[in-house]
Amino acid sequence: MAFLHFDNVGIAALAGALPDHVQAIDMDPDHPRAAYIANFVKQTGIRQRHISITEQTATDLGHTALCKALERAGWEAQSLDALIFMSQTPDFNPSTSNAHVLHNHMKLGEDILAFDITQGCASFPYGLSVCASLLQQAHINRVAMVSGDTIWPLYASREALLEAPVFLSGEGCTACLLEKASSPIDITLHSDGAGYHFLYDPWSGARNAWRRSRGVMPNGEVYEGGGYMDGMEITSFSTMRVVDSIKAFLERIGKGVQDYDGVVLHQANMQILKTMTRRLKVDKAKAPTTVERLGNTNGASVSLTMVDAYAGRDDGPLNLLVSAFGVGLSWGVVSMALNPAVIAPMVTCSNRFEEDFLKPAD
Repeated sequence: MAFLHFDNVGIAALAGALPDHVQAIDMDPDHPRAAYIANFVKQTGIRQRHISITEQTATDLGHTALCKALERAGWEAQSLDALIFMSQTPDFNPSTSNAHVLHNHMKLGEDILAFDITQGCASFPYGLSVCASLLQQAHINRVAMVSGDTIWPLYASREALLEAPVFLSGEGCTACLLEKASSPIDITLHSDGAGYHFLYDPWSGARNAWRRSRGVMPNGEVYEGGGYMDGMEITSFSTMRVVDSIKAFLERIGKGVQDYDGVVLHQANMQILKTMTRRLKVDKAKAPTTVERLGNTNGASVSLTMVDAYAGRDDGPLNLLVSAFGVGLSWGVVSMALNPAVIAPMVTCSNRFEEDFLKPAD
């Protein structure tokens, strides 16, 4: 088992940023697909999301979140030793990582290491394990872990986005500042590459670059392009295997769900969340949700949910059990402490970096 324990890692600040445009699912009873939409809302719980209509990217939102986190911690940006950006949607080509774009926007020095982690919805436990491991080095004392994805480019135009009657994914970004501190963190990480084809895009990347034609998926469905998800397999994976891993993790560290002030799960959809919390026997009051208001925000979902649920509380440090899961297949579980005092209130914004846009040629 990939089990990691750290005694000296603490969260100095956590901040979240959302696009300021809010899009609601069309619940008009006269809509031609009204019955389908009503069933979709019932199954997913999603009623609205934040999504950019000003062409913001994850680095734009990440810049806002990181600035807010630095302000909360009272740190100078130049005091960072590492910048890790967790995203599936780079602003440019993947090797020009979002971490480097954000490094430029923050005007950071050349002695700061920066790179991206592409781990999808499971990126929080994976990213936290990398950042905590970096902090074990003598000369790395402050690390920024930024997470977010960009959804609007999946639509052909602004008009097509605004006309979408239903949707799964929303946008948002978080910045978590980590430092050496006497605070224990336990993490377990899991992978199952045999399930990669349950949640992927067969036409992106190199494998089918010259064969972009209709094809039959392993479950018999006909694929005609775009992102693909086997809903039955993903639901079974998250509600059975992930839950079993959480139970095994708790048994290993000698704790139960009752020992935690909050259980924060990846906000896949409400049906999955309800099944997971029921199998884990978690009190609903201890399992915060954002999916109904933010949609599935991918790798940022658990950290955005922490900001949404715990910012502004004054009841002292919280013991949290966190689990995130998704593409790969990959999943992880975290046991950690979080002081609400270090969480900045959620912000919305529409800003973007204009200099990153191509200028018209003469």
